[in-house]
Amino acid sequence: MTITLTSRVRRTADAFVDAELDDDLVFMDVEAGQFYSLKETGLAVWRLIDEGGAWVTVGALIAALTAEFAVDEETCLRDVTALLEELSAAGLVELRPDAPGAGGTAV
Repeated sequence: MTITLTSRVRRTADAFVDAELDDDLVFMDVEAGQFYSLKETGLAVWRLIDEGGAWVTVGALIAALTAEFAVDEETCLRDVTALLEELSAAGLVELRPDAPGAGGTAV
């Protein structure tokens, strides 16, 4: 799946336990027995993805991150896309193609 600004993402069901340690988030996928760690920008992305299971657009993530960090939209989209692909492959987030009615425009 190609990730665009109008693609949507949400956390998967809470099949993991997590703990914040300083500026890191460490969590374990209980079913798979895998440990993961997110730092800095990865942690910021994770916090922006709603715990309640609501879908958020990638564009909304990019807008929030470029407002918080000194990064241009293109670089941010590239880095966030790579992170979301890794999180999706690990089963920690779900990705959906463009949001309905978005028409491929940026959010």
